[in-house]
Amino acid sequence: MKCSLSVVIPSHNESDNLKRLIPELTKALSVLGDEYEVIVVDNASTDDTKSTLEALTKQFPRVKSVYEPEKGFGRALLRGLREGNGEVLGYIHADNQMSPTEIIRIYQKLVSDNLDVCKATRENRSDGVTRFIISKVYNALFRIMFRVTMKDINGSPKLFTKKFFDTARIESLDWFIDPEIIIKAKRMDAKLGELPIVTFPRKAGVSQVRVATVFEFIRNMLYHWKR
Repeated sequence: MKCSLSVVIPSHNESDNLKRLIPELTKALSVLGDEYEVIVVDNASTDDTKSTLEALTKQFPRVKSVYEPEKGFGRALLRGLREGNGEVLGYIHADNQMSPTEIIRIYQKLVSDNLDVCKATRENRSDGVTRFIISKVYNALFRIMFRVTMKDINGSPKLFTKKFFDTARIESLDWFIDPEIIIKAKRMDAKLGELPIVTFPRKAGVSQVRVATVFEFIRNMLYHWKR
């Protein structure tokens, strides 16, 4: 059934975070009435995510879950986005480091400004000095290589029209799906927007970003730069 907005939550071992996120997210999205859906993608979780989602989907009828057995943030996100029925698609991380209410702000800006893609830009970082420095260097290099002006390439929530998603043919199965969306939008001359948000420290679960992720990003940047 068609709706206005589909929000995807890729989730690997985020059971405790989902117990908090889903009630807060559905409350924020309730301003849309029945014109929204939440799709949680259980990405090969080994904690009690399955039982948590069984309980949450019973409690919140606008929430559904799907299972993706092969790990990969991009893989899980694409699985959820392809399940979405919304005229606008988007996603938020399961780690509760950003307020779900930001999705409504971003959605309203996307609609009112007739944008193809609209995203959050983190005004602060709550994941340590090392990640902060890496992020600064990465964003500066990305802006030079791909000639974009956005401050925070990986900032989310990210929302975009279903038309953009269907046309862009996003293919990244790893963490590079975030910047690939921006690269494709730039090359398509899509209309982009961003809004500043405040982030919070993670209180549950463990980040899936590793040292290897840095090399993964470098490899992917070179691949897309040459195309």
